[in-house]
Amino acid sequence: MKIVVTGAAGYIGSLLCKEIVGQLPFAKVYAFDNLYYNQWEHVESFLTHDRIKFYNEDILDWSTNLTQAIADAEYVICLAAIVGAPACDKVPELSTDLNYNWYEELLGKVDGSQKIIYPNTNSGYGTTPEGTICTEESPSNPLSLYGKLKQDTEDLLKREYENVICFRLATVFGLSGRPRLDLLVNNFVYRAVKDKHLDIFDGHFRRNFVSVKDVCRAFLFAMRPNNFFSMKGQVYNLGADTLNSTKLEFAQKIQEITGCEVTEHANKTDPDKRDYLVSSQKLYNLGFTPVDTTLDQRVRELSVFCSNITDTDGMFNY
Repeated sequence: MKIVVTGAAGYIGSLLCKEIVGQLPFAKVYAFDNLYYNQWEHVESFLTHDRIKFYNEDILDWSTNLTQAIADAEYVICLAAIVGAPACDKVPELSTDLNYNWYEELLGKVDGSQKIIYPNTNSGYGTTPEGTICTEESPSNPLSLYGKLKQDTEDLLKREYENVICFRLATVFGLSGRPRLDLLVNNFVYRAVKDKHLDIFDGHFRRNFVSVKDVCRAFLFAMRPNNFFSMKGQVYNLGADTLNSTKLEFAQKIQEITGCEVTEHANKTDPDKRDYLVSSQKLYNLGFTPVDTTLDQRVRELSVFCSNITDTDGMFNY
């Protein structure tokens, strides 16, 4: 089984490559990443394996290596992206090229036999009325360039390609080969450890979460032959529904674990206006069950990690 992973040295990609070769004994991974964040030292141990072939290449260049790997692949897992609203706003042209235009070219290079797995963000649900639970049938309402590009790509793939599964990811948390400390839970833990204090704005805003470990598990679940053919052409929310909570509620959980102080500010607001809850029941109905149904274990791991890094490690934010 030949599997192409773009963004292989990223937050999800580094752990996914390791999980693929650990769980699929006949899989060979063709891993592509341009090391945009100079992160090789952090991911080297995750991507060094006799069944992982790593290419330090920019996928926008469409090298012979990438074109041939995709042509030969059974699965193409598309993780390369400029991720998050702030990051996309800083480089809108690059974000458009990588997060959308690249897929238009991809569709001209696949022959229909390749199975594509695409991760969208569920931030495309935007803001919903209190009491609303978003399902895959809920209308999209992206509030950022990032959300719009990801939703446009999902729509493109569903419209133009039969062999595709799209996941709409909740906010991901936990450690991987390439940690990210800008993600909401990870950032709260970092601040709790370093500052011993959390300032919470819009504490009533609702959010949903999934561990990076469970994201990888869901991708592997989708790659089982029987599962892929029953799931293809569809969209699945991917989160741990037991973690649906307000910002204040999960800050208080982090407070329990780290001992930090929490202050809620009623007179200030957060520029991130997402406020929504999401159901992943459609995926659960197929037999997938998240492992990380509480924050406890991953927050403790994050706490140890954060206590061992210095403020000069800002490269973990992207």
